[in-house]
Amino acid sequence: MLRRRDSRLSIRPTARGWQALVAGVATLFVARLIGTTQFHQLAYALLALPLASLVFGLLGSRGLLYSRVLPAGTRISAGDPSKVNLLLERSRFAATKAGVVDRLPEPRSFEFPRPRGRRAGSRIEASLDFARRGVYELGPAEVSVADPFGLLSFARRFEQRTEVVVYPKTHDLRGFLLRGGNVDAGARGSRGRRGEEFAGLREYRRGDDRRHIHWKSVARTGELFVKEFSLQAPRRHTVVLDLRREGLRTQESEVEDAVSAAASVLAHLAHERLPVRLLCTDRVGASTEFAADEASYWEAMRLLATVRADGGRPLGEALLAERGNLGEGVVLVSRTRDEELPACVRKLKETGLSVIVVALATHTYRTPPGSGGAAQSREADFVRSINRLEAAGAAVRVVGHPEGVGGLSSGNNREVGAVR
Repeated sequence: MLRRRDSRLSIRPTARGWQALVAGVATLFVARLIGTTQFHQLAYALLALPLASLVFGLLGSRGLLYSRVLPAGTRISAGDPSKVNLLLERSRFAATKAGVVDRLPEPRSFEFPRPRGRRAGSRIEASLDFARRGVYELGPAEVSVADPFGLLSFARRFEQRTEVVVYPKTHDLRGFLLRGGNVDAGARGSRGRRGEEFAGLREYRRGDDRRHIHWKSVARTGELFVKEFSLQAPRRHTVVLDLRREGLRTQESEVEDAVSAAASVLAHLAHERLPVRLLCTDRVGASTEFAADEASYWEAMRLLATVRADGGRPLGEALLAERGNLGEGVVLVSRTRDEELPACVRKLKETGLSVIVVALATHTYRTPPGSGGAAQSREADFVRSINRLEAAGAAVRVVGHPEGVGGLSSGNNREVGAVR
């Protein structure tokens, strides 16, 4: 609720008010010249009207309360229409219509009808439309009412803002590789995250967590053994979003599709109830912790609502810096050239991690259709990079223009994004 103490009042004469003031002053001037009592009475009456308007207007404007309320549980995604409720309460003295100018987030005008009853409230449902993700502020708002005579306009400005988070658009990834359970595409075996129940001992293998080494057996036999646990816990995945700045100018649609791809994978993993962590390669290296609850999911989505492509590190370098804190699988959303990424994928595979790469076919965003040799050359470079990633052991899916992230819902979209 935007309260009256959070507002300030301004008073301005209307066109009719200026006319009354000018007529009153002119009549008083004529009355002084000719000394007629009737002219004096008319002049005082004309000048008293604005004073009466001021009293009634102040009484009416004192009872103004304005608020904007999003429907409970509203989550706004870029490009999806939504609503906001605008509520106005007035006292019985505010007998005229009220006009509201509110920033939603652009200035928009609304007119509330006359109140009914001793204290009446009016509601207007306004549409909201955000084309891009981000954090927006609604407000400030200005509520204008006139006195019963229409001589003065009383505008009360409410400074309080309402924050609205617009999340990136997500797509249903029905045919995507990851599913709930312990086995994922691109994984070797069923190396899930260890549960709490002890199952036995086995010989140490490369990639095993050294925290699970059974030191008593080492002391007794001289050989490395690790504790095995029942594979009851779901596999943890890290979604890594490539936000390196490449060149002087970054294609906005390309970045938005990359963010949408990461958000869609997060939504898919949340639906499968798999613990997930988000890691961004932006300038600050924003990230979240492993979790599978709803609050953590929306925390990651809010992070995606605000990230920018301003990073400096290549995707492979950022991955290797986080090695050991990636869980049992990674989903890489790649959008910049990184010659070392296949080698990084190979290293991750050697430690037993599953690796999925969602690669943006950036040439489809940057090269106009029908560009001839330039388009074919960039397409060939992109195909070679995809082949190298697959040779390193990654499962690859492609996002290209104009299909966008929606193309990931197919079971196999290896060829999606190629220039036709």
